[in-house]
Amino acid sequence: MPVNLEIPFSYYIAAAILFCFSVEAVSKISKHWAIPSLIIYLTTGMWYFTEVFYTPERLTIFEPHILEQGYYQVCIFLIVFRCLLPYCTSSIVRYPSKVTAFNWFTLNPHQLLKILLFFWIFLFIYGVSRLDWNFLQALFPQGGRWSAKLWARGAVGEGSDFIISAAGYIYSLVCAMFGVLIFFQRQRQAKIINLIMIIISWPSFLLSGTRNTFLAVSVPAYMTYIFTSRHKWWVKAGISVGIFFVFNYLMLIIINFRDSGILAYFEGNATINPEVKHNGLNMAEELFYINNFYEQKQLTLQYGLDYWAEAMNIIPRFILPDKPLIGYEYNALRAPASGINATIAAGFIGRGVMNFGPCLGPIAPAILLGVWAGFLARLWTQRVSILRLALFLVGLGITPNLGRDITLLVLWPMIFGYVIVRYLERLERRRLLKKFATQSYYFDNESHS
Repeated sequence: MPVNLEIPFSYYIAAAILFCFSVEAVSKISKHWAIPSLIIYLTTGMWYFTEVFYTPERLTIFEPHILEQGYYQVCIFLIVFRCLLPYCTSSIVRYPSKVTAFNWFTLNPHQLLKILLFFWIFLFIYGVSRLDWNFLQALFPQGGRWSAKLWARGAVGEGSDFIISAAGYIYSLVCAMFGVLIFFQRQRQAKIINLIMIIISWPSFLLSGTRNTFLAVSVPAYMTYIFTSRHKWWVKAGISVGIFFVFNYLMLIIINFRDSGILAYFEGNATINPEVKHNGLNMAEELFYINNFYEQKQLTLQYGLDYWAEAMNIIPRFILPDKPLIGYEYNALRAPASGINATIAAGFIGRGVMNFGPCLGPIAPAILLGVWAGFLARLWTQRVSILRLALFLVGLGITPNLGRDITLLVLWPMIFGYVIVRYLERLERRRLLKKFATQSYYFDNESHS
């Protein structure tokens, strides 16, 4: 039965602003901030503009003025983000850098694949040892999201939570890099090895029962194709449509079998229900809940406490056992039966409103995403380095996940990735300096003999 939801006027204003800013970014695609801003506009549209058509029945519980207020907050976010974008990107891009062309010519895609293989083998051995060397369960986990997995806390074995989490984030980064790097391989053997690693490593993310981890690994490959392929735009559009339907089907697999595992599907004991909706696209709904709780005096202003808690997330809990919890009050309101065990994604705008109120709240995520866009823009200007280019493409791929929350849980792969990239660049720079010094010594001796 169709639901008659009255779409607020502020929705059309926000949609018009989003459309105009997106067109502007496309028209200025040569600017270093254009691509990062486009991805952030896409993220905003995906998380905040689809619900009124996709799941309108979930929004009918709110008063019209709550919906109106929510989309005005989206307007504030878009306008502030666009105003801050040039300043944030130019400030970060012009920061001095030692990145030079040597990164491309010495660390070519084939050599980078060897480095990734080393990391993958090392991490995989550590991960599978926690599963009592059950290789099949490690690569193709059965039992859905509650089963033992490579980096699950419930896996067999002991170890520090911090080490397990760090290893898991780096493993995800390496697997995402496989998808990015295959588009740059020129040697047939390297391309085949690269493809084999994708086939081996990616299914575990799909079968783990969590959509965000699979998307974080696979979407960077799609972004790489879009921004590096020489195909005509209409070919890219056609392939994008096909990829959308493939991803939609894969997401339905995750939703239908994440609690039981996919084995029943292959055994013919269960089928995929196409009527199931992707209920995770509800960040507008969460924003309306937050505004509604504020209006009813059930939610207190956090004054940035959630962002502080996110910053404290960098400290392992075994060092700081009393780390503050993120969004505990809101989690308790949204899922009172679950209490402290509930983790409710408030959305990047909703989290800002929760911390700084209905008016100032949208400014906080605008600032944070402005800084994120600046960081991505800096990597894009350094794309002469295959390491920096690959990290940029991974960053684009994980940006949509920031729509659920601007959290280190999403950004950790990029943080570890940046540290690893800097370390590899330093090693390569030292190797080249040593090589040039040796050559100079040889030529000096030749000239004197």
